[in-house]
Amino acid sequence: MSLTVYSKALYSTWVYYSPDRILFDCGEGASSHLENKSFAIQRVFLSHGHADHISGLMSLVNIRNNAMGDREKELQVFFPAGNHFISELMTYFSRTNRRLRYHLEWIPLTAGDRVPVLGGRNPRHVEAFPTVHASGETTLGYNVLEQRQRLREEFRELPQEEIVELVKAGRRDEISEVYDQKLLTYGGDSVPLRPGPIQETEVLLHEATFLADEDRKEYKHSTLDEALGAAQAARVQRKLVCFHISSRYRRELSSAAQRVKDMQLPFEVVLIPPGDVVEVEL
Repeated sequence: MSLTVYSKALYSTWVYYSPDRILFDCGEGASSHLENKSFAIQRVFLSHGHADHISGLMSLVNIRNNAMGDREKELQVFFPAGNHFISELMTYFSRTNRRLRYHLEWIPLTAGDRVPVLGGRNPRHVEAFPTVHASGETTLGYNVLEQRQRLREEFRELPQEEIVELVKAGRRDEISEVYDQKLLTYGGDSVPLRPGPIQETEVLLHEATFLADEDRKEYKHSTLDEALGAAQAARVQRKLVCFHISSRYRRELSSAAQRVKDMQLPFEVVLIPPGDVVEVEL
């Protein structure tokens, strides 16, 4: 399983999460890079309405309507409720795409809303949480959650034999609890994410526009150090993926990556070079 990430600050950002056929944001060129994978996408989750995160939607919609592939699969686009830019885009789509061969649905979300994406024994949901980016614009991040079971804390120190006996005695529900494990967190463009909504996620995608704080003129993006701090505060379990890195730093990424490696953090850190399509193993 892998994550396909493309991000070049100010130009385009999109992330394809193949396990659940989700596209997070849809910047320019998403369908050109994904090609036939565009037909696999079932849901698009938009973090906000800036052009570099939504300008690829027109191409995606048209490709799924005209290219060789299954042109009857519906497509759902989820977005922050009340976002003006996305509302304008929806109006444009309604006027220019009146002969779609599939159902295109726009669904507004607010923080705390959940969208089921997989059923079965361990169902998965995408849950929206609030982020802060541009002044006056509603923005959202997203957690992919998987429902799991574990022993209640008071039973975790029992020997395995005793646990088996309790299960045989029909006390499984008494000794276990259901919880949501965060498999993946996507923050979109934002200032440093608060640790609460992203606590103990397995994989965190956090923007890191600036490598140096003095290069930031407005407080609406994050630095690499802030992304690292957010991941540490949230106790990220496996991997931090830093994206939306400014093109000005392309020559400095190697030294930045070495600096991060020398920190010996408890999770892997992946820096996405601006303008490169990167496959991140999950």
